[in-house]
Amino acid sequence: MLPLIICLSGIFAILVAEEILYKQKILRGEYLRKFVHISAGAFIAFWPWLISWRSIELISLAMLIVVLINQRVKTIHMSGDVARSTYGGILFPVGVLATALLTNNKVFFAVAVLNMALADGLAAIVGTAYGKRYSYKVFHQLKTVIGTMTFSYVSLIILGTGLLFTHEIIPFNRYVILLAALPPLLAAVENLAVIGLDNVAVPVGVVLTLNLAQSIA
Repeated sequence: MLPLIICLSGIFAILVAEEILYKQKILRGEYLRKFVHISAGAFIAFWPWLISWRSIELISLAMLIVVLINQRVKTIHMSGDVARSTYGGILFPVGVLATALLTNNKVFFAVAVLNMALADGLAAIVGTAYGKRYSYKVFHQLKTVIGTMTFSYVSLIILGTGLLFTHEIIPFNRYVILLAALPPLLAAVENLAVIGLDNVAVPVGVVLTLNLAQSIA
C-alpha cells in the first residue's frame, strides 16, 4: 500500500509544483509543459520496481480520465498554454498504459518511458531555446535540427545505460545493433508522430523493438 501511495503522491506533487511555477510565472509555454512531461515520465519509468503492472495500468487509466476532465474545466495548466495544436497531454497516459500492456520486463518499460520523457522532452526544450535558426516543418509542425540531434543523443544514453542490465537476455552483438539503429529510428518516429502522437509511438516502438530483440533465437 505504501508504494502505491508514494506513486500517487509523487504525481500529485509534480502537478502542485507545476501550478506554482505557472501562477508565479516562473515557467510558461513549452517549458512548463515539458516540466510536467519530463518530471512525470522520469518518475513513472521506475514504477515497476514499486507497484504491480495492474496498478500501473489502472493509474494510467485514472490519469487519462483526469486529463480528459481537465480539458473541460481547465483546473490544471498542464499544457502550459501552448498555442500549437497538441494532444500530448491526453496521449501521455495512453503511452504509459500501452507500454505496460506490451511488456512485463521492468528495464524495457523504464527505457521506453524514459525515451518518451527525457529524449522527447529535452529535444523540445533544447530546440525551443536554440533551434530557431535551423528549423523545418513536418506536417505543419515546427521541428529543429538541434532538437532532433538532442533526441538521438539522449536516447543513445538511455538505451546504452539501461540495456546493460539486460545482458542475460540481449547479447552484446544485439546490444550494439540496437545502440546503432534505434536512436536515429526513434528520432525519425518522433519527427513524424506530430500533435503528441510521439507520446505513444516512441515508447511503444522501443518496447516492441526490445521484445523482438529478446525473442530472436
